[in-house]
Amino acid sequence: MNWRKQCLCRFRINKGSVLILALWSLFFLSALALAIAAYVHPQLRLAGRFKDKVTVCYLAESGVKKAMAQIVNTVMPGYDTLKEFLPSGKYDFREMGVAEGEFNYAVVDEERKININKSSYDILERFFETAAGLTPQQAGDISACIMDWREAGEKARKNGAKSSYYQSLDPPYPCKNKDFELLDEVLLVKGVTPDIFNEIKDRITVYGTGAVNINTADKLVLKSLGMSDSLADKIIHFRNGSDGIEGTSDDNYFSAVENIATILQAAEKLKQDELNQLTNIVFSGLLCVRSNNFRGESSAKAAKDYVRVDFVFNRDKTIKFWREE
Repeated sequence: MNWRKQCLCRFRINKGSVLILALWSLFFLSALALAIAAYVHPQLRLAGRFKDKVTVCYLAESGVKKAMAQIVNTVMPGYDTLKEFLPSGKYDFREMGVAEGEFNYAVVDEERKININKSSYDILERFFETAAGLTPQQAGDISACIMDWREAGEKARKNGAKSSYYQSLDPPYPCKNKDFELLDEVLLVKGVTPDIFNEIKDRITVYGTGAVNINTADKLVLKSLGMSDSLADKIIHFRNGSDGIEGTSDDNYFSAVENIATILQAAEKLKQDELNQLTNIVFSGLLCVRSNNFRGESSAKAAKDYVRVDFVFNRDKTIKFWREE
């Protein structure tokens, strides 16, 4: 009888031990599951964010390729006009909806702008007066400083600036004495404030030969080359065509530099001083009808990610500048 009680007691003890062991095992397994989940979930979220980031980067790159294709695939017989690649005459964002996000792109030619590496002092002076609204004195001083920045040597022009000036600043830096490579460099030049830079940045370039495309340049740029108000207006009026709007199918254009004066004279009846101005500007090599460098912007969104790419390329599909934000 006693041995039966002892067996029953042992059975109950063993059963209780198994239950306790099972409970402890369940506890440890639950804790392990929670620990794994705490580790894995951030990794999964990170992987998801990485996927979105990769997606948005590819979308932005798609915008770049779309912009480049728009230019390169436009085959014209030796000239470029606004209607071929820029109907509005301004940045023309074209939204492209896609499955995982969207991108927008825009492109303009660089030859519509004033080349700060190639332009003469007189052109720069007129440009800063017309485009930035500066006084003749301010425009002349900044123009001298730009010439000093890009030219070799340490002899400053009158009212210009070389390394002796820039080294006195805090922080100090030398005068480059070489061509501008980036537009932002202009902010390093004596006299150029952020406000002035914002006024001119869309009308200056560091790419190309310095000749301005008469088919795409705006009035302020044309005036900077030495044209009067009336001559610049007549060029814009001629380009607008019958509907008075640039970038439309009825636009007129100049197909060759040597024909500019003849074509405009026939269409707009130039005065003698206007004809003389135009002839001198053409003879000086300041005008062209073909653009070879283009600045673009591509922005993309995917989920909560956003990327913007600023880029410059030429007609040979060579990327000359790339900045991603």
